Amino acid sequence: MAASTDRADWHTLSLSIPFPNADNATLVKRVIEVDRVLRPSELSRELSVEGSDLKATLRAATVAQARVALDHLFSDIQLVVQTMHKFGPPEVVGQKVEKAAPNAPSLEVGMMGSWEGVKQ
Repeated sequence: MAASTDRADWHTLSLSIPFPNADNATLVKRVIEVDRVLRPSELSRELSVEGSDLKATLRAATVAQARVALDHLFSDIQLVVQTMHKFGPPEVVGQKVEKAAPNAPSLEVGMMGSWEGVKQ
């Protein structure tokens, strides 16, 4: 079945995904938009940031393509957010920065083996 070149009858999905701040939403947008749509004749994706919300609009020739595109978008967002929480500095992921304990063990201690026997 040939894809329709008239996009007026395409299926459209519009989402607004809130983030703690505009910087987070912009970071997610910048990471995701690097990957272009593989079949632009069958699918289009627009991403933008309004305030602290990531806005996404998907247009697809079929409902199945729209569902798959939405699933991929959510997977991409989830991966970026998990990566931000795992590796990003606390101020980037919206967490409060707390002072480390005065005699907290260093990263090197943990990399040498277990934390057993480390005095705090």
